[in-house]
Amino acid sequence: MKRRRAIVSLAGAGAVGAVLTGAPTASAVVGGVPVADGERPFVVQIEQRDEDGTWSHYCGAALVDRRVVATAAHCARFAVSGQVTIRLVLGRADSASSGGTVVTSDHFTVYSHPQFNIATNTDLGLIVLDAPVTQTPAALPRAATELRPGRILRAAGWGRTDLESPDKPSRLREASLPVNVFDTEGGIWDKEFICAGTAERRVAPGDSGGPLFDAKGPGKTVVYGLVTGETNTCTGLFTNLADPTLWEPFRAPLAAHGLGHVIPD
Repeated sequence: MKRRRAIVSLAGAGAVGAVLTGAPTASAVVGGVPVADGERPFVVQIEQRDEDGTWSHYCGAALVDRRVVATAAHCARFAVSGQVTIRLVLGRADSASSGGTVVTSDHFTVYSHPQFNIATNTDLGLIVLDAPVTQTPAALPRAATELRPGRILRAAGWGRTDLESPDKPSRLREASLPVNVFDTEGGIWDKEFICAGTAERRVAPGDSGGPLFDAKGPGKTVVYGLVTGETNTCTGLFTNLADPTLWEPFRAPLAAHGLGHVIPD
């Protein structure tokens, strides 16, 4: 049995972090291309407030309803606990620009999977907005959808483009990634995860929570997964949003907001 990676890198540099034995390393887009303004309106940037009062990249996320943003639990849980203050920026591909819709924390509620365990398919957090936004959301997959190895999907994020450099681009980037058979290393990892990417085209530090999606045309994008990390046998590990059990803890909160329809069926 291969040794597991021992450190998980959460979100962007300067974000609240943790060292978790056996956890995968959170990931960014290597081998990708810049995304044009307005091309991926469902991709959301989560920013954190730094000690000097400025805002910096924290995690990626996906708008899956005009009032619901999906991200990784390992990003959301620190906002739930109050260890980090976050805001959402929608409709802005370049974080160096002043465009987009900014939603501050007094206008949304954050939920994190209560049974989150980095080795299981539970890395999901939801941010419920008080009011709908104008950006077009992506759809979620039908429950229990299976992705065949070799299928080409896309991943997007503001993470590193070079694993040897800590620098991250200000502009959103995306890359086409093939779905791979996931070697669970003797059952260490939950088989429900999605594994996608190659050594040349992959996610990397800074992309946590960002979407793995299939863009079939305007208004027809489906988000199948969210960046959770990597393992010794998988360069890009994604939370599988088609797994019905993943959504069980969110049924009651979403129903309370009148958003029960968001859960895949």
